[in-house]
Amino acid sequence: MTKDCASCTCSTAPSTPGAGRVLLATHVDHTATALRSLALRAGTPAQVLAPGLLELTGVDVAAFVASARDELSSVEADEVRCLVLPEGTQEPAAADLLGAALGAPTLAAAGARVDHASLLPLFADEQACFHAVYQPIVDLADRRTIGHESLLRAVTPDGSPVFPDQLFPAAEAAGWTNLLDRVGRTTALRDAGPWLGDDLLFINFVPTSIYRPEVCLRTTEQAARAAGVRLDRIVFEVTEGHRVHDLDHLEHVFAYYRSRDCKVALDDLGAGYSSLNTVVRLRPDVVKLDKDIVQELPGRVAASVVEAIVGIVHSYGGLVLAECVETAEQAAAALELGVDLGQGWFFGRPERPGCARVADPTASPVTTTARATTGGGLRRARGAEVPLLPPSAGLPADLLTRALDGAVGGVSVVDVVDPAMPVVYVNPALTRLTGYAAEELLGANMRMLQGPATDRDAVAGLSRAVREGREHRAVLRNYRKDGSLWWNELHLSPVLGPDGTAGHYLGYQLDVTARLDAERELARQVGRDALTGLANRSALFHGLEQAVARAQGADRSVAVVFLDLDGFKDVNDTFGHAAGDAVLAQVGDRLEAVLRRGDLLARIGGDEFVAVLADLEPGRAQRVAARVAGGFVDALGEPLVAGPVEVRLSGSVGVALTPQHALSADRLLAEADAAMYRAKRDGAGQVRTATGSTPGR
Repeated sequence: MTKDCASCTCSTAPSTPGAGRVLLATHVDHTATALRSLALRAGTPAQVLAPGLLELTGVDVAAFVASARDELSSVEADEVRCLVLPEGTQEPAAADLLGAALGAPTLAAAGARVDHASLLPLFADEQACFHAVYQPIVDLADRRTIGHESLLRAVTPDGSPVFPDQLFPAAEAAGWTNLLDRVGRTTALRDAGPWLGDDLLFINFVPTSIYRPEVCLRTTEQAARAAGVRLDRIVFEVTEGHRVHDLDHLEHVFAYYRSRDCKVALDDLGAGYSSLNTVVRLRPDVVKLDKDIVQELPGRVAASVVEAIVGIVHSYGGLVLAECVETAEQAAAALELGVDLGQGWFFGRPERPGCARVADPTASPVTTTARATTGGGLRRARGAEVPLLPPSAGLPADLLTRALDGAVGGVSVVDVVDPAMPVVYVNPALTRLTGYAAEELLGANMRMLQGPATDRDAVAGLSRAVREGREHRAVLRNYRKDGSLWWNELHLSPVLGPDGTAGHYLGYQLDVTARLDAERELARQVGRDALTGLANRSALFHGLEQAVARAQGADRSVAVVFLDLDGFKDVNDTFGHAAGDAVLAQVGDRLEAVLRRGDLLARIGGDEFVAVLADLEPGRAQRVAARVAGGFVDALGEPLVAGPVEVRLSGSVGVALTPQHALSADRLLAEADAAMYRAKRDGAGQVRTATGSTPGR
């Protein structure tokens, strides 16, 4: 590590202290209210030091941070800043407190650092806890190995493996990605030095972890010199699945790498960030085809895509690499289409050189050659027959198989001794449940049922249970062969061998989609205001977050219209709360009549009503919002019935829109709220639009 990096995020893994003063900073009034309520429940009232700045003392920091992170929505947890001043540290000057808090990690990151504190010892001893495994990359024409891709792996100080599906998501959540990225680069070079020779070394990197390449990549160059690896042998590739939001920055990083004689690569072309426009602009030395395209070869559609990519890349002198090649047929098809290089289990598994060529136990291919036998045993690819369960005296030999075949739920058996964890048995119910034929499931990894909607934390829990040899239950989203989603209630049980260790796992899978749909309908009803039948505060926040997220991805606008009744307290005080409730119900009906079909209207407490106008054309959004705001004011023009009498009320209305006033759901609501208060100050029945001048858009 260079002197310049001594205090950078790539040098140490920041943690959340276990004790001390907690400062919480938020721009959103609603969030501040929720935090004060959480503090009261924790037995430590929060002190308001300044608008938007709360202080807690004498609290169990880890417990409070974790519970607050879980109680708030993900958007709220990402907005709140959490600064913990350990006991005995010098307190910043009062004027600096707010600035220090606003520069602190988010509440989401602070909570993740509590959750994953067990990983901190890894970074304290990088040499002992991190190593690289390498998968060969071959010339498809002659199958000669020309390079190796480095994959970072970790073990705890006691030697237990830390699986990638735990390490990398934890680092991202806790804000350790910059550190882990630097560790990955330097470890790849350190471990490859003794044996690499003139082969190419492919090293993954995350562009956002490199702020200024001239400084941030010094540690990489130093590691290369120490390992004796020439810079012209290194190929830096944008790490798989990373989304590039700043193409100019990536271009700058690529230019620096090339100025140092290194080569550059783009991964996953054909999916995610790697568009053809990106290839044309950056002209990477190597372009890696997306694995889903490779595994569709020699299919006609996949072949057409590959042929087009090969033509573009070859036109400027680049090379095309097909990764995740698992069969001879895929390799032959790629070669015929002009692909230059190949990588995948067909050519070689990730290995740690110098360790008796032991395959990487954390690797997970898509398919293997394992197949099930008939009768009472299971056959591994190497031919050794392993009994599923010990025989039961007096029972027919095939009774167990017939019982499983007749089960209503889906049953699978997985070989967990084989690092690939292939499926070695499926019953007919599982084929009906998933849409896959038995021949497609056997030998595959059950991860084939996962997809973008599958909860990564749930998958990580499954992996931990298998590693620890214990039973486990989880409910997760899975995909059928036709792409449709279903909720899978999965029960895992270890099948113990004669030595008492789990050689196989039995999975029992139930489709609980209908049950969960019913539970969601109940939750929807719970999200309703009992008095008016409108959405309540929780449902409003959820709907607003979704509307803003959809708008940002589709060049649309969202408007929030916030109404607060003028003088409503007098109705309650004069005629009683029953009359007041009747008035609120009438107001809800009148406001709802003003809205378009599909707009969301909520009563969020007392006499406050909020409408969300989603999917607006940006050019018309202001006019639509103004029409609704005026309609709200007009709707209150007629008298309202309060018991035996009629009353007249008006409403003050605030309006805010994306993107001109705010970019997040919380900020948008706060801007509309502030505009409503300005309207109320200017007189009853007024409408005011947000200015967008509040910090924190």
